[in-house]
Amino acid sequence: MPANYELDVERGLVMIELAGVLTGADLEAFSERLRQDPAFDGTWPALVDASGLDPAGLSTDTIRARAAVPRKKPVRVAIVAPADAVFGLARMFQMMTEGRGNFIEVFRRRDEALAWLGSGRGGAQGD
Repeated sequence: MPANYELDVERGLVMIELAGVLTGADLEAFSERLRQDPAFDGTWPALVDASGLDPAGLSTDTIRARAAVPRKKPVRVAIVAPADAVFGLARMFQMMTEGRGNFIEVFRRRDEALAWLGSGRGGAQGD
């Protein structure tokens, strides 16, 4: 599957990896699988590593649909996107979600994303 996750209970962090060609259907199935995991805590911040993502399967409509998903409680989401095309899509997602709940930032490097998640800047966790 092109989307996988790990729940870091010690840090209270959802770590998501997106790789290969990912479609809207893949994202929906992944989200449902994550929500159904009894260990999942929807209030934890998330690190989304899209370093290996091939954006060929993602359309603007898919990104818009994912951005419109209602959030029960705001969480911090750091997206790692070193490649220009994926970075641009992640920034589009960030802009489309503004005012809808989550606090999203896009980074080129994983260490910067983790530092932001741990900093408390940008809302939700640590405020």
